[in-house]
Amino acid sequence: MLKKRILPTRFKLLGAMPVVLGVFLFSAAVNQQLRSANLTSVSVTMSNSRPSFRGALAAGNTAGSSVVTINTTANAYPSTSSAQLVEGDTVLIGEAGSLGTYTVASTSSLSTFTIKSPSNSSLLSGDTDTGDDVIATSSSTLTVRFTTANAIANGRFRILVPALTSDTAAADGIPDGGYFDFGTSAPTVTCPTDLTGYDFVTGTATASTITINGADYHAYECAYSGAGASSTAFDGTTNGAITISSVINPAPTTSHTTGRADTYNVTVQHIDSGFTVADTTTAAVGVIEAVKVTATVDPQISFQILGIASGTSACGANTTVSTNPAAVPFGTISISAFSRAAQALSVSTNAANGFTVTAVENDQLGRNGATCTGDNTGQDCIRDSAGDDSAMTHTNADEWANATTTKGFAYSLQDVNASTTEAFAYNSASGSCAGTDCYRQFADAENSQSPVQIFSSSTVADNQNLYVCYKIVAAATTAAGNYENYITYTATATF
Repeated sequence: MLKKRILPTRFKLLGAMPVVLGVFLFSAAVNQQLRSANLTSVSVTMSNSRPSFRGALAAGNTAGSSVVTINTTANAYPSTSSAQLVEGDTVLIGEAGSLGTYTVASTSSLSTFTIKSPSNSSLLSGDTDTGDDVIATSSSTLTVRFTTANAIANGRFRILVPALTSDTAAADGIPDGGYFDFGTSAPTVTCPTDLTGYDFVTGTATASTITINGADYHAYECAYSGAGASSTAFDGTTNGAITISSVINPAPTTSHTTGRADTYNVTVQHIDSGFTVADTTTAAVGVIEAVKVTATVDPQISFQILGIASGTSACGANTTVSTNPAAVPFGTISISAFSRAAQALSVSTNAANGFTVTAVENDQLGRNGATCTGDNTGQDCIRDSAGDDSAMTHTNADEWANATTTKGFAYSLQDVNASTTEAFAYNSASGSCAGTDCYRQFADAENSQSPVQIFSSSTVADNQNLYVCYKIVAAATTAAGNYENYITYTATATF
């Protein structure tokens, strides 16, 4: 008479993590010869417990669409919920022999999912018929651990995994509802490292070759020569465990409930040299959907203008006046020496494609707000500097180190944290710049000049900083009075 004793069940249910649902020990093998003891400490762990997907298209799918609608009729197909799919899954859609390849972008509802590159980014003609297959395989490595009961000479360990009754369909690489598919090529069976009493040969795998009580099983074996030994732990720590790679996980059973594991019995046998089963133990494994975590981050950009104190080193020289976020108060300026000031611009954004910052002045500095037409050099304007080589414009930088002969107003740039791309730098040594005092004019809106990019980033940014350095010197013919203009900085993120 068959007797059964059940050890305490161990549960570990995690979305896409290894799963061990339970260990059930039987004191006799089904339809097999019995010895005095059984394998102990038996467990079978899946590296990936996600089910495979095997569903079908619903009516209404159209070629060229990136949205795929599946049949959600309960029990009509093994897979009737797109919740079993996750971003990045490869999905085959169509009829046998002409399945198109697609990549899952997202699952927007339980009945639909969207597709994207690098596979076909929209449904192809012929892959839209009602009832066409929708297939996504999920594979795992099975790690089998156990401790022997008897010393069996020249024996073998055999692992039996549930298989579809049809030998052809059980090994076609297409997921089977409620069964493990063998795949189109044999999985790799890695046997334990040799030890005293066990000299292992290369593991073998055969598809749907064992039948017990009318149920078919894939068989994976590790045979050895040697005397064997009792109480030998093949647990992956004391000695090596047995691993079986690239086993195709079952698609759900037709009665599957989302969030509740489908369980399968995996049998571990110890067989003697006469191919008689000596010891046998059955473990249960579970296949369950991954837990999908979603979140939305709103587009964000932070842009600051910060003042810099007098005496701060910026653009290769110390500033002579202090600034604040809204003003650059040069005060009284000289006709023979530069006055210097600086501000810091700081940008943070979560825009995947980064940001740009542009600058434009409303006009050259005019006395009492007077308009300075064009590049006005009259007595009521402090013109934008032309540079030492008279090559400076709002798009071309020029060396400007001579305060005696070259008058005006201009700016330079210094990347503070080496993470941005500035339009030019104060120490540039190319074109008209010699590498010490490289400056440009601001774009002049009064002169119909468009804002010019001064720095940028091509990816997300966290507090990327740039110094804008201002320099001014008046001409001897500049009329006494108060001069001003204003500069507009604009930060634009590209999401």
